[in-house]
Amino acid sequence: MDVASSGAQPDVHTDQTPVIEALAEPGRVAALGETGLGAQADAEFDAVSEQVRDLLGVPVALVSLVDTEGQHFPGAVGLGEPWASCRGTPLSHSFCQHVVVSGEPLVVEDAREHPVLRYNEAIVDLGVVAYAGFPLTDGAGRPLGSLCAIDHVPRVWRREELAVLSALADGTSARLRLRISLRDAERERAQTAAAEARLVRALERSQLLLAVSEALTKAVDVDEVREVVAGVVSEAVGATHVHIDLEPVVDGPWPRQVALFADEAAIAAGFAPEVAAAHLARGLSALVRTPLHAAGEVIGALELGWPELPEAGPQHQVVLATLADYIGRAVERTRFLQQRITVAHQLQDAMLSPLPEVPGLAMAARYWPSSQTDHVGGDWYDAVLFDGGSGLAVTVGDITGHDLHAAAVMGQVRSMARQATWERPAGLPSAVVDAVERACAAVGPPATGSLVHCHLRPLPGGRWEVRWANAGHPPPFIRRADGTVEVLDQRDMMFGYPRLRPKGIDDHTAELAPGDVLLLHTDGLTDRRGLDSRVETAELAADLGAGGVDDLPALLDGLFARRVVLDDIDDDAVLVALRVDAPGAGVS
Repeated sequence: MDVASSGAQPDVHTDQTPVIEALAEPGRVAALGETGLGAQADAEFDAVSEQVRDLLGVPVALVSLVDTEGQHFPGAVGLGEPWASCRGTPLSHSFCQHVVVSGEPLVVEDAREHPVLRYNEAIVDLGVVAYAGFPLTDGAGRPLGSLCAIDHVPRVWRREELAVLSALADGTSARLRLRISLRDAERERAQTAAAEARLVRALERSQLLLAVSEALTKAVDVDEVREVVAGVVSEAVGATHVHIDLEPVVDGPWPRQVALFADEAAIAAGFAPEVAAAHLARGLSALVRTPLHAAGEVIGALELGWPELPEAGPQHQVVLATLADYIGRAVERTRFLQQRITVAHQLQDAMLSPLPEVPGLAMAARYWPSSQTDHVGGDWYDAVLFDGGSGLAVTVGDITGHDLHAAAVMGQVRSMARQATWERPAGLPSAVVDAVERACAAVGPPATGSLVHCHLRPLPGGRWEVRWANAGHPPPFIRRADGTVEVLDQRDMMFGYPRLRPKGIDDHTAELAPGDVLLLHTDGLTDRRGLDSRVETAELAADLGAGGVDDLPALLDGLFARRVVLDDIDDDAVLVALRVDAPGAGVS
């Protein structure tokens, strides 16, 4: 914990000019005003002060807000008079000003021996000898005051006491930020109420604006924003031409303010000849271009056109401004969202390496990300040769979580599984799973989830042996050449809890003959919301038995399409298929 004490002095000055300048910073002054707090008691912050007094065992505790005139105590306990009544002191009596100026905690064991504070009048008038104060900040990190504990005698502050005071200061800062946010919300509500009053004679338009707002909140890309604008906005303003211009090189520079083209001559003069001709060919004789703002910048223009100039009263201007605000925010949000989704999917795709070519085996794999925009999960598959190429290890897993962190953990676990497989060429699949699980528990990442890890080795006569260990993962399937399907439902407890296992992970063995297919998958296909996973597993097995296996990619696509509606995938999904081919057959 970084604190200033009698052994490590804060950066304070005897000249008060820098202090006053720091206290008068406009953003800080505005934030102080937004708290609505001053030299009046506030029950919430008095309670905080009582907490400090009780937990630290001090006689005085203060929630202090500092401005250029002095310090005010919306929260206070233990002050003597007249300070308890006036709830404040001038700066001549303020230790807290130094916390605000430095932005750092100030911890003093005996202010009478401090090279600067010993001259502070609070020592005599308020009996401040030992002091510990932590900054109280607004949402921008600006110090507004301090939460302080005061003793009338010298005191060595213990680390545990300072930790408690720091935590309470964090909570108090959150309360101040909430006060500021609530006042902002009240101001926004007042502005909204005023806007609604101005739109009272345009009820239908306001309802359409609401419809636009609701529709835009569901848009996930710019094309969907355009569809909403084209379908709803034209009705809202009676325009026959509605266009979102996000490419200034096409339709001309973006306007910095609303630009009105009131007749055909203004359109011809205000646009490039080919653009003006296109507008006039649409039968337009009036156009408005309204800037679209996002993050304080113009990012495009909303272009509206009419066969004749409509009434341009205050209501109409409010509608246009509101539409432009909605659309600008929606474009900014969807661009950010698409960037996150793209980065997340690229990250996950980059970690799903190509399948190796193995004589005698045909392989295919598919990964489908969730359709939920905030779901990028930890599903993965991997296939790697080991033991000099005589063995093939195949893993399908699902790390707990549906975010970038889960995807990053998945990448680490996948790499660890590869390493463990390579280091144990003669080992069992369970040994690989156990090694990865213990490594995660010991050195990280702290991964949990499920996985099935398989080792395949060729046998005489074109057959293959498959050994596998299943740590809580959905069961694999073997589709025999005659179309029958076996569900390999032997599995142990979920991955990531080695200390809870009563015994080691079991290994299981089966043989694959030419024409047999081994199918592995994640729970995105069988554990969907509102459905019974046992029924879903049985139906997936039935679909596997009914499908053709000559074209493995087509098989996987068909299984997925029959199980999941493409625009409603609530979890990632992985499918991996391996087919044993007859000796000498080509690899597909």
